[in-house]
Amino acid sequence: MLHSPSCITAVITLLITLPLQTTASIVNWDLIYQSVDSHFAEGATDDITLTYMIGAQREYSIELYASDCETSITGMPILSMVPKISQDYELHPLHDQLDVVIDINFTEVTSSNIWDESNDTLKFCSVVHLLSGVEVIKEE
Repeated sequence: MLHSPSCITAVITLLITLPLQTTASIVNWDLIYQSVDSHFAEGATDDITLTYMIGAQREYSIELYASDCETSITGMPILSMVPKISQDYELHPLHDQLDVVIDINFTEVTSSNIWDESNDTLKFCSVVHLLSGVEVIKEE
């Protein structure tokens, strides 16, 4: 039985496309909490730094909440939060380092729901999402 050229082309295209789709579907969705550092000093803009290792070149979003990880922070202006991505692909070829730098207004924090007056501490929750478009793939 003879095949028309268009039928052969379709089969060749399918064979070339399938391996590429299989390879592309294997991606790194790691989201690994590393550390928290604090640098409370007058005039500092990096009071708290949260560090995560995430899959290389992943889209992400970050949200800050009260300590229950659901309630919005109230009683003060929104905390200033600046995410920074750095790469060291020789040391970590499959990961980016995500640093979430938070600046806190200490003159207003004592009237917020993240301040624990009983022991003079801050208690809040950060939620990091790895995204595919608008869909959340992983959350920490």
